[in-house]
Amino acid sequence: MSGKMKKMKLGAKLNISFALLFVPLIIAMVFSIVYYSHKITDEAINTISSDLKIADIIYQNALLEIKNLANAYAQKKTITVLLGLNMGEKLGDDLAKTTQTDNLDMVTVVDTEFQVVVRSHAPAKLNDKIILNKKIIADYAFYGKTISSTEVLSRQEVEQEGLEYYWGSNNSNVLVIVGIGPVYDRQRTHIVGAIIVRRILNHKTKLVEKITDLLNVHTAIFEHANLVATCAPNGLSNKFVKPETNILKQVMQTNASLYQANISEGGAISKYMPITNYDHDPVGILMVQSGVQTYIHTRNIAVITLLMIFLTAFILSFTIKTIIERSIVKPVRILKKGTELIGEGNYQYKLEVFSGDEIGELTVAFNKMIHDLNQYDQQLKNYNQQLETKVTERTSELQIANKQLISSNTALEDTLETLNPGVSRLIGSNQQQLGLVYATELVVDICNYTKLNMILGETIMGEFMKKFFRESHKLLAAFRGMFDKTVGDQIVAIFGISKDQIPAAPAHAFDAIECARKIVAAAADINTLLQVAIQDNYTAIMERHNSLSKEDRKNILIQDLRFQCRIGINTSNPTSDREIDRMRMVMMGAETCVDYTAQGGSVIYAFRLESSGIPGQIHVGENTKRLVEQVHCLEELPSIALKGLGIQPGYRVSGKVSIFDNIFPQTLFYKQYYNNIPELLLELIQTIKVGRVQIREVRKINQYLDVDLHYLEHLAGFYNLTLARALFSYAVANAMGADQESLDAMLFASLWYNGLLLRNASNNYIESFEVITIEKQIPDGINKELSIQITEDIRTLGSNLQEARIIALCNQFDHMVFDRTYLKERTQEIISSKEVLSLMRIEDKFDSGLLSTLHDLMIALNTEEKPKQSCKILNMPKNAEEFAGVIKDRLSSEEYQRLRSIL
Repeated sequence: MSGKMKKMKLGAKLNISFALLFVPLIIAMVFSIVYYSHKITDEAINTISSDLKIADIIYQNALLEIKNLANAYAQKKTITVLLGLNMGEKLGDDLAKTTQTDNLDMVTVVDTEFQVVVRSHAPAKLNDKIILNKKIIADYAFYGKTISSTEVLSRQEVEQEGLEYYWGSNNSNVLVIVGIGPVYDRQRTHIVGAIIVRRILNHKTKLVEKITDLLNVHTAIFEHANLVATCAPNGLSNKFVKPETNILKQVMQTNASLYQANISEGGAISKYMPITNYDHDPVGILMVQSGVQTYIHTRNIAVITLLMIFLTAFILSFTIKTIIERSIVKPVRILKKGTELIGEGNYQYKLEVFSGDEIGELTVAFNKMIHDLNQYDQQLKNYNQQLETKVTERTSELQIANKQLISSNTALEDTLETLNPGVSRLIGSNQQQLGLVYATELVVDICNYTKLNMILGETIMGEFMKKFFRESHKLLAAFRGMFDKTVGDQIVAIFGISKDQIPAAPAHAFDAIECARKIVAAAADINTLLQVAIQDNYTAIMERHNSLSKEDRKNILIQDLRFQCRIGINTSNPTSDREIDRMRMVMMGAETCVDYTAQGGSVIYAFRLESSGIPGQIHVGENTKRLVEQVHCLEELPSIALKGLGIQPGYRVSGKVSIFDNIFPQTLFYKQYYNNIPELLLELIQTIKVGRVQIREVRKINQYLDVDLHYLEHLAGFYNLTLARALFSYAVANAMGADQESLDAMLFASLWYNGLLLRNASNNYIESFEVITIEKQIPDGINKELSIQITEDIRTLGSNLQEARIIALCNQFDHMVFDRTYLKERTQEIISSKEVLSLMRIEDKFDSGLLSTLHDLMIALNTEEKPKQSCKILNMPKNAEEFAGVIKDRLSSEEYQRLRSIL
């Protein structure tokens, strides 16, 4: 596209630029029109919503007014006096006069049995039951409370009430505002009845007129979908647009406000609000409606304004385009024509100057250039004849020099390949990465190598060193570590750097520690051989020891000789700004010797961790610690001072994290299984395969060497997770009294299913496993049919078997309670066991018996219980056996096992 633009004429580019300016103007105009139309619509909706809120307030005031009237009528002494004299008809006649003043249609008084004793609208009709929600009267009026509400009366109920009502052409129900208050006796100590005042909304416009006068909008009240009252503002040209029946039904069904906007000629903006009775059930609808002429006028003005702006911009742009075309494009075309003539060799051509601007100055300069070119052309013709002779002579000399240079380069390459065959390939392949890297440095050093060599001699010590180096290199290859160099008795390796065509391991910090653990174990094996060699050659070793100087003999003791290694490990961080976190891969050397090695503060940190460490131990830096602390147990060591790099912390690898290290302690489960994991579970986890991967993965380096790689422990404690879930299931089933056959089958099913589920979370392998794959994994002694049935039941979420339900429960509990991601800081409970079990009970997915059993196993025991005091005098044991019995009786099983492990 850029090539086509370069070849395009200047006029075409100008037209495209004009179009590119014109198109955004159109888009901006359309967007603005749409935007302002939406804004006007939103403004109309907001205005009608505000009007409806005010209308609602007015309606609520009407309810408050009817409530106050009910309270005022209830406190009239004449009602109490006449009620006591059973003069309900007389009181009804009096109330009929008063109700006209208060704009009330019905005033009714009932006794505590809900019998009518007074009616203002039908004084002679007495002693029948009230037509109203009796529960409202009983719950409020008879308890001394005055309330108001909106109710619906059917035609039958109005006629039964004895009210003369004009129905007209509308045969809908009657919508009334009701106020209910308590009526006390003359001493005002007891409630003797209730007074009910009602105002009919049908065919009356006083309420809607009040809303209309205040807001200048159409107002209407509906009883369900029937219009009962409406009012239009004076002087408003818009006609009342009656809503569709389905809109009114939707408001009644959802019991929520709804708006309807039609901003077009003859349209309107309406908003509807449900009117509810005292039970909050919708019985009617209050509607406010506004005309849209103002909004249409505003929108038309906005559209016309935008069109005028667009038209002005278009005319201005077109004028600028025309000026540029006449001032620049046309003169440039004339210059182009003159250039073409010059290119053809016509140096006599002269351009006409039309203006005094930059284009005119360019034309004058062009004419001067043509004049100069005419002179240079004459000179060049003279020089050309002289140069042809000189070029021929120089070309011959360059051909001879080029042949000599090719011969020298070939000889240099042959010499370099002969002296160091790997150097040229290393430089040429360019497969190794250079610069800052994310990797882990491992430094291994033999402790007291000089002393060992002085006593054992170079022959014996050389054999041990050869064996140690051979084993170390095998382990480096197994754990994908790149051997860097040997410095005396030190081995330096880098993990996380690609080697040949083998990609780097992403978990290189874990690989380095696992490799270091194996190297320490290899050194311990060699130390065993060394001690045997000392015993076998003790006489010769003693002679060598005696031949040393007195000071050396004092510093070197034969019984203290050990073959041990000391290891330092540190991981770099290329994103850090600190030099201590940096590791650079560099090429160093000359043509005949090139070394590919690591440099930087991170490398120095690893060497100092090793040199200041403890013999036979593995020491790691801060970056490595952050990566592996959820899998390996680390012990903080004294800080290390590094020259120019400050004081840095150090840590010693002391073991691996147990599954119980992140399970809430002091529980019955913890106490029962901390030192009592079933042997079958430990055997199964070593042998079960999921697809091609063992739960404890074994990778073959060659036919003679098997290496145990705890990769699943690297990946967020996968090994611990599967083991813990299987142990949870075993503990729950055991607590519920399951037989040993079921327990064994559950162990296999839980391990196999969880291993498959977690290892293949990114694909659908779990949905297509074959029974034969499982059957081959089940060892002898375990019920194969039951194991397969449990696994199938879990996979299909059938949970028909009790064993499958237990495994599903324990899996969900483990997932919700424990955080097993090694990059996160927390290792305790995410939320409490008690809270998780409460959530499980609410979900109601599991049997209450299973949840109760898991509750008993996982809820923390009371550790603050004080031991009972005893005044019994202990007799001293007579012998060792009796003493051991006393200790066993006094200690708990956990304390007794801990004491045995210490002794």
